[in-house]
Amino acid sequence: MSFPSDRPEDCATRIGMGVASGAVTGAFLGAVASNWGDIPLVLRNKPLPALLRTGNVMVNYGATLAVVGLTYSAVDCVAESLRGKQDWVNGSLAGLATGGVLGIRMGRIPVGIAAGAVLAFTSAMVDVSGQKLRSDGYVDDGATTGRTVYPYDA
Repeated sequence: MSFPSDRPEDCATRIGMGVASGAVTGAFLGAVASNWGDIPLVLRNKPLPALLRTGNVMVNYGATLAVVGLTYSAVDCVAESLRGKQDWVNGSLAGLATGGVLGIRMGRIPVGIAAGAVLAFTSAMVDVSGQKLRSDGYVDDGATTGRTVYPYDA
């Protein structure tokens, strides 16, 4: 049984996945954020303007996170192909560029510099620590038996 690799190799797939996952996540967060606070008084009991407002917030959040996914994936892929290595430096460059793009999008350069530094540091720590933010679901304490996975035979 073969499992798909954790990371696709070609740049187009990586960039597409970054844009798509950013847009979907941003749209979801935008839907939550637009309905989190109190509804403006002029929009109460008027469903269409409230729905349009929610849609606008979803588009703004989705576009912002799609740009984040695009920038990070593209810079990581270009750095990897130019340097010929797959290490923490590529992710750090991508994080720095992504923070800069966020700062430009917000119109505040100091925010972009700070966001770039934080994203570069976070990306470097993730890459150095094993390239995963999530666990694989297994407990390696020796007392828990492993889960047996049987292949599906049709």
